[in-house]
Amino acid sequence: MKTEDYPSVFAVVLNWNQPGLTIECLESLYRQEKINLQLVVVDNGSTDRSAQILRERFSGINIIENANNMGFAGGFNVGISHALKLGVENLFLVNNDTFADPLMLRTLTENMQPGVGILSPAIYYASAPDKLWSVGGMINPLLLEIVDFHMRGLSIPAPVIERDFLPSCAWLVRREVFEKIGLLDERFFPIYYDDLDFCLRTRRAGFRILLVRDARLWHKVAQSSGGEHKPRERYLMARNGAYYFRKNMRWWQFPFIILYRMGSTLLWTLRLLIKPDIEALRAYHKGLIEGWLRPMPGKK
Repeated sequence: MKTEDYPSVFAVVLNWNQPGLTIECLESLYRQEKINLQLVVVDNGSTDRSAQILRERFSGINIIENANNMGFAGGFNVGISHALKLGVENLFLVNNDTFADPLMLRTLTENMQPGVGILSPAIYYASAPDKLWSVGGMINPLLLEIVDFHMRGLSIPAPVIERDFLPSCAWLVRREVFEKIGLLDERFFPIYYDDLDFCLRTRRAGFRILLVRDARLWHKVAQSSGGEHKPRERYLMARNGAYYFRKNMRWWQFPFIILYRMGSTLLWTLRLLIKPDIEALRAYHKGLIEGWLRPMPGKK
């Protein structure tokens, strides 16, 4: 097969003050086999000369430099909009703290069936290459929460499995999805729940979401919010979680979601009191108040 006959994919990589991670990610993308690859790096307002470092490492690389950090959704939306203007059909959105098997993109494109909106590889821990980090999950129709999330450490039961949610660590997205439901919602700034919101909108629009077992990616599991259960992480999870439920719940889901969220609030409050971590507890309740009681930001 001639090179021009290979499937085409446009990759969007987001960087923020992590040129070393981004270089390793890009090198694995440039090693992709049996694929016609174009890519753009969106530098999200870095202050460490990231763009210059990347240009010195990769001659002729396409970099879009944002003046400020626009968060996960905002940064990726810049790259997505750029790709859509070029007429791209398949967009690959990938975190910069990952690296891929050489046949990952080829394997994903081979499974882009009619009606499929998002495809994801199986994601493994970079620190434990044979251990699964995530295979996504299903969304409870009453609570809009993820069930069987990640299935960490377990095997994948079939070559392709249906999911309601796949973490945005690595998505191959059909152009039609963006045309039908729009871009990522930038109100979930800077991170958390933007991927769940996008997957829910994708499913409600009638698209399928698939995990492809033989496409493999390794994730360094970065902690962009400062660490698990730290004050900033608790604040963002509480606030953006409230945004997600307020935005997406239907009237008939309201009582189930409110009761469930009240129970979750009580459990998290007790957990942080027992720990104890009063600073994280205060941040968590601040996020809840802002998320549930204040107007949502205007920009989608």
